[in-house]
Amino acid sequence: MKKYSIAIGLSTVLCLIAFFVRDQFLTFFTTEIIGESPLFKDSWRLPGQVLPTLIFIFSLWILPFLYLSVKNYCKLSSVRNQLLAILLICTSGSIFCGMRVIYLKFKVAQIHDLLRRAEFASDSDIPSIRFQDMHLESYLLVGLIAGWLLCMIIFRKSTNPKL
Repeated sequence: MKKYSIAIGLSTVLCLIAFFVRDQFLTFFTTEIIGESPLFKDSWRLPGQVLPTLIFIFSLWILPFLYLSVKNYCKLSSVRNQLLAILLICTSGSIFCGMRVIYLKFKVAQIHDLLRRAEFASDSDIPSIRFQDMHLESYLLVGLIAGWLLCMIIFRKSTNPKL
């Protein structure tokens, strides 16, 4: 029972952190993708951004429960395996989010290249990817769940000698 109360407390803290760092999360990745540094303030108030904000908060909220489920289901006892499980879950989420950023950077470069070649517009008129269409929060959540599944497969197989 103590494990669950610690997980609930940690999840609550992560929810608050997620709510306050979402603007920096968007600013960092938007700057990385389009090369400009927009300032986001209260991004959750923007139209259509309530659900992405909730997905981002949920992504950080679920982290302790993903780890706890891996630890309990796979019966992880060594500190090395526990740290490896946490690292694998977080790295998987980061990789999925990073792959989305790389894809969006590629798309922005294609748009700029095509319009410059066609000479339809000056640099200021070239359209770009809107931050509403990035869906980075969804990719982060899917990556965390993929990392959780990978942990379940790796550690369950290693703890069960019959497999």
